[in-house]
Amino acid sequence: RASPMRIDGEHLEGVELGIDYLRHVTKGAKVDLGETVVVIGGGNTAIDCARTALRMGAKNVKLVYRRTRAEMPAEPLEIAEALHENVEMVFLTAPTRITIGENGRKQVHCVQMRLGEPDRSGRRRPEVVPGSDFVIEADYVIGAIGQTTDTTFLYNDLPVRLNKWGDIDIDGQTMQTSERNIFAGGDCVTGPATVIQAIAAGRRAAKAIDDFVTRGYVRPAHEDYSCSRGTNEELPQAEFEGIPRLVRAVMPALPPGDRVDSFVEVELGFTEEQARAEASRCLECGCSKQNHCALRNEATDHGVQFAPPLHVRPRSPIQEDHPFIVRDNNKCISCGRCVAACAEIEGVGVLAYQFHEGQLTVGTHNGEPLALTDCVSCGQCVRACPCGALDYKRERGDVFTAINDPKKVVVGFVAPAVRTVIASEYDLPVDQASAFIAGLMRKVGFDKVFDFSFAADLTIMEETTEFLDRVGNGGVMPQFTSCCPGWVNLVERRYPELIPHLSSCKSPQQMMGATVKGHFAQQAGVSLEDLYVVSIVPCLAKKYEAARPEFAPDGVRDVDAVLTTTEFLEMVQMLRLEPEEVEPAEFDEPYRRVTGAGVLFGASGGVAEAALRMAVEKLTGLPLVEDLEFEEVRGLNGFREATITAGDTTVKVAVVSGLGNVAELARRIREGEDVGYDLIEVMACPGGCINGAGHPVPDRVGEMAARQRVLVEIDKLSKYRKSQDNPDILRLYDEYYGEPNSHLAHERLHTSYAPFRGCPAMVD
Repeated sequence: RASPMRIDGEHLEGVELGIDYLRHVTKGAKVDLGETVVVIGGGNTAIDCARTALRMGAKNVKLVYRRTRAEMPAEPLEIAEALHENVEMVFLTAPTRITIGENGRKQVHCVQMRLGEPDRSGRRRPEVVPGSDFVIEADYVIGAIGQTTDTTFLYNDLPVRLNKWGDIDIDGQTMQTSERNIFAGGDCVTGPATVIQAIAAGRRAAKAIDDFVTRGYVRPAHEDYSCSRGTNEELPQAEFEGIPRLVRAVMPALPPGDRVDSFVEVELGFTEEQARAEASRCLECGCSKQNHCALRNEATDHGVQFAPPLHVRPRSPIQEDHPFIVRDNNKCISCGRCVAACAEIEGVGVLAYQFHEGQLTVGTHNGEPLALTDCVSCGQCVRACPCGALDYKRERGDVFTAINDPKKVVVGFVAPAVRTVIASEYDLPVDQASAFIAGLMRKVGFDKVFDFSFAADLTIMEETTEFLDRVGNGGVMPQFTSCCPGWVNLVERRYPELIPHLSSCKSPQQMMGATVKGHFAQQAGVSLEDLYVVSIVPCLAKKYEAARPEFAPDGVRDVDAVLTTTEFLEMVQMLRLEPEEVEPAEFDEPYRRVTGAGVLFGASGGVAEAALRMAVEKLTGLPLVEDLEFEEVRGLNGFREATITAGDTTVKVAVVSGLGNVAELARRIREGEDVGYDLIEVMACPGGCINGAGHPVPDRVGEMAARQRVLVEIDKLSKYRKSQDNPDILRLYDEYYGEPNSHLAHERLHTSYAPFRGCPAMVD
């Protein structure tokens, strides 16, 4: 409710309080203002009253405030707009009483003020200038000096204790009132504040009520740890020296003459070009971990209080020495997680501590730029970082731009392992995960949605045919799979002698991209210029792979953008999509049907098992109806092996997950030893794609095994369980590729590898 002015005459006819006046206008009541209106106050409500009075027919509106414009609590933009609409501001003036003059008009008796010493709010206290009395005539007077909480309804209904300001008195930690089963928050507790503060209080109260109902008591709430680098003026200005200073866009608005006769919207909005220009001014200085920072959570849990450090460590430039991984040593807490992830989880070991000029940071073990080391771009270091010191460049902005371009046909395809996270995120049964993610992709805005598992089936057709050709014609053995870009990167950088052993097949991502840009574009009649292909994957190395020049024939990339699982979920959150808004549906033609074999690609051993289902059938010449599951190659162990007898042929398979587990095997092969294996599957991440760094960080033990079970169950429920039985794959060969390993298939679905000679994106 509005605060009274506490001066004589405030109850006269034609004198009204601001909140009451705005309420009457909102409800459509006819208020006769006359020609001249005086509004008393300097806050947003006073500004609203003044601008509303103009729109309700007043010719002259004066706003009386006891301090200067600099001390007005109203938003500066609101003040500027009121002045633009010719509201007259009368500063350093305070009303003392209101009377009725002989002509029937209100007489607002005022005194002039001057500013004295600051009060508790920090604003200079206004003091009366003796002998400065004067009168302002008005037809209507509106008092808008503040608001108080209206708690009068509580006296009879809710007998809770009030504080000395008339607000509800609560326990700040539990949100409980004097009546322990009644909780309160928002303006009725704090007095007039903002909507967002009221929402926050409601959220805290809801948690407290849940505790009270389910536990019988309320766990005391605590404030999240928070700290700031300071205001813009306090930040090191050297950080911004290289950034061009762009002028803020001016919002187009109606001229005063066209706006004051009605409540038509004043701001006309930016054009698309203006909006893009204004958005481009953003420095994007927010931390990627702002909503899920492990360091902040620890500080909150332990009640850490921020205090300005005695020594401010020198700011280091942000390291962008990799195509997409960014290192900010200013955020680094030297916890060593990234070093351990690189050395122990992935097994590559290119990161190390560095001590320079009194500062401990993380860099590369040899001081080279990250892109020039043996870094395989897996991103496990990024996922391990608890505080945003390591991050990767997002592509979701480019994807949203394409989605919002009416000329673009945006095609998205999703990897098998992604559905394991989606199933967990939305608590979905195994048999509903695929249909849900297809519906979710359409809701995000993709025009066509395909299942990556289709490309996995295509990979099996090509890779197994290549394997059988090597077996039958004495080719280079053993054959290594080439599905994992992290593994391919390591071979090119650390083990170039193994390149002849790599399958020449592209990864499923690149096969799918090449097929969409070739077969689908031709079939749908879409030009490559208007076709935008997006891959949704669990892996950061896929970003590196998609940008390789050999996968951009004639300068047109097979895959235009790569989103990690985390990025895709971030897009869903940005769009505020709720599960009930998603309509589960099948993936689109012409690549709708997939097999269980293709789905298994998402876990370690899946590629080998899918290949064996085809190889055994081809070697025996008999349909493989039973014994489809080669469980020996499944699991989460770093090294597994199996021996399969197919007719007169014995195939020995090894499965490796985690690049640290391939080192000994690679050494033996490089030295010319016959290791006894025919086919070796290698996945860079332990457990395979289900443990890719593009997924959110697992928050419980056993999550990897649960993700693998999802894929195995989908395989068991699949109508088709062998890649060579997929009708859509067979039709694709009939319509486009001819047969596995055909000339066109080699041109579009195969590639070649070479020893690493520097990253083209980072080195001149």
